[in-house]
Amino acid sequence: MLSEFIYGGMDGVITTVAIIGGSLGAKISNEYALILGASNVIADGFSMGISRYSSLKDVKNSGNSELSRSSPLFSGIATFVFFVLMGMIPLIPLALFQEVSIATLIGFALLAFVIIGVTKGMQNNKLLKSVLETSIIGGLGALISYNVAKYVKQQL
Repeated sequence: MLSEFIYGGMDGVITTVAIIGGSLGAKISNEYALILGASNVIADGFSMGISRYSSLKDVKNSGNSELSRSSPLFSGIATFVFFVLMGMIPLIPLALFQEVSIATLIGFALLAFVIIGVTKGMQNNKLLKSVLETSIIGGLGALISYNVAKYVKQQL
């Protein structure tokens, strides 16, 4: 279940931050950014969960992997749930505040990455390394999407 939490959670946060960061960079209203973010979290979470289920089902049928011991249905559902739960965290400021800056978005995203990093670090006994790793990777994803959207918007 840790694998699904890290995999689903990281992707959920990074994907949501990319949508919101892109929206902020393109100067799309917060209302539309929230709509895009929320619909994306559910649809992409479903995609992640069903893809996880489908891939594990095929691995299980082949019998050639350690992953074949996992329940494909449970793993798919867990991936979906963790994607949605963690992916919703960056949407919180859009629901609470009328104006949201990239700094606020990154702050909420970092909160989600710290939660993932702490959970991972408690399992592998590398707490600081895990928190830093997830925070840096996630923060880079947010900055990339924001700056790409801002650049494209300026070119139009």
